[in-house]
Amino acid sequence: ALPGSSTMSEQPAWLESGGDNPFTDESVTTTAEAPAPPANTQPYEAPSWAQTAGEDAAKQAATQAAQDPAVQRAVIGAAGGIAQDQANQAMEAQKKKFSEMPKPWFIMRILNWLILVPLAYVAWAKAFESGGDEPMNTYVVAFYIFTFTILICCFEVMSGISFIAENLAKLFGFMYTVTGRLLFLVMTGLLVISFENDGAYIVTGCVMGVALYNVAVMLYYPEWTKQTYTEHAAHFNDDNIVNNHV
Repeated sequence: ALPGSSTMSEQPAWLESGGDNPFTDESVTTTAEAPAPPANTQPYEAPSWAQTAGEDAAKQAATQAAQDPAVQRAVIGAAGGIAQDQANQAMEAQKKKFSEMPKPWFIMRILNWLILVPLAYVAWAKAFESGGDEPMNTYVVAFYIFTFTILICCFEVMSGISFIAENLAKLFGFMYTVTGRLLFLVMTGLLVISFENDGAYIVTGCVMGVALYNVAVMLYYPEWTKQTYTEHAAHFNDDNIVNNHV
């Protein structure tokens, strides 16, 4: 060993005693242990002039876009496409409705269409083919039969037109009830039979048969009776007929 090596291996007296390091810089220790400044938790808010400028720029851009012919054509095209899609959906819904319609209900509608021709003919023949020799009450009855024929035509043939369907449901709600439909057709038949001729008797029998078939189908399919009124009355609020469809 080198001379004095035993002296170099000895620990300093301050280390053995566990005292403070005489070489420690107190200022450095104090600075390192100082608490960090509090963080800024307030959200950043842009100045009011910057916000106003951004809103003005957005409004100006929207105005210019609205005045752009290309944008206008695009908007019109989109609106037209939406309208076409709605029309296609309505047609598909109508096709689906007829595909799901019960066969007896469809037959009832066909019979109601077919009865229009003899009703109109018997009234016309009695009123206008008699040479004008009939009493006034005959023309009045013929007028009522024509009116009822037009009502049945609108109800069964032109009910797909929203304006007609709405007014039918609003003004002639009795046609959507079993009792109202029966009384209407029976009264029509009684008006026809008052002509007292062979054609009137035959047509009256057909009308009474159609009336009984209407009642049977409407009672057997009450949900379709309610659905028909609901579709026709979609533009106004009146649930009286729906809730009393029998």
